[in-house]
Amino acid sequence: MEQGQAAPSGLRSFTFEEALEAGRTLGTLGTGCTGLDSMLGGGYEEGKLTEVHGPSNSGKTQLAIQATVMAAARGWTSVYVDTESTFRPERLAQIAERRGLDPQDALARVFSVRADDVDAQVRVVSRIKEDPRVSPAKLVVVDTVTKNFTLEFPGAERVGKRQGALAVYLNSVSIDAYLRRRVVLLTNRVASVTRDGVSVDVGVGGLTLGRFLSKSVRLSRDGAGVLAVLDQAEAPRPPARAGLSERGVE
Repeated sequence: MEQGQAAPSGLRSFTFEEALEAGRTLGTLGTGCTGLDSMLGGGYEEGKLTEVHGPSNSGKTQLAIQATVMAAARGWTSVYVDTESTFRPERLAQIAERRGLDPQDALARVFSVRADDVDAQVRVVSRIKEDPRVSPAKLVVVDTVTKNFTLEFPGAERVGKRQGALAVYLNSVSIDAYLRRRVVLLTNRVASVTRDGVSVDVGVGGLTLGRFLSKSVRLSRDGAGVLAVLDQAEAPRPPARAGLSERGVE
């Protein structure tokens, strides 16, 4: 089998040089917020997983829906995996219209999929690869990535099973993202933990989720707007402040 071509099983092999070249040519999808783009080094990265986590009403779903609008502006198809019943097509249309796009065209480029349990969420990965209507999708949004896992594997005694199932799922998502150069945006909840006697909010999924991420953005409300902080960055970067309006997060 030649390098860089599909095997009979559907897998692909790369030489080391091909893998390096693929990494160098990966682009970004702008978030629609200048400050956030600057903090992220251009936006959400192709072929990689970006997490946006924060408490309720911090702007996570706004950014997730906005990402599909930004993708539509580039002529991309998106898949929005909705585990929380939070996808609002009317909000998508509003953001698109306020940003000078045809709202009907933007809506036609987004496939929303409800995933009410772990099995349904896992099946979406296969469906994206196999369904010719959505296989060309360049953006995959999962809102919220850990919700089904925490509901189906509750309690401390099931943490191992939960994290194991989450790791298997994320591994499939990350492989698909890399091979097909998809942008993957994961929204996530936070949980309160105590560190050195101080209560802090951390993203659900912990290190299991973290090892699959390229970047993780922590959101919080900042008055009438949003404060975004880049977690676990190689070099510290100033936080980004953004407003919320009919145009989304900007």
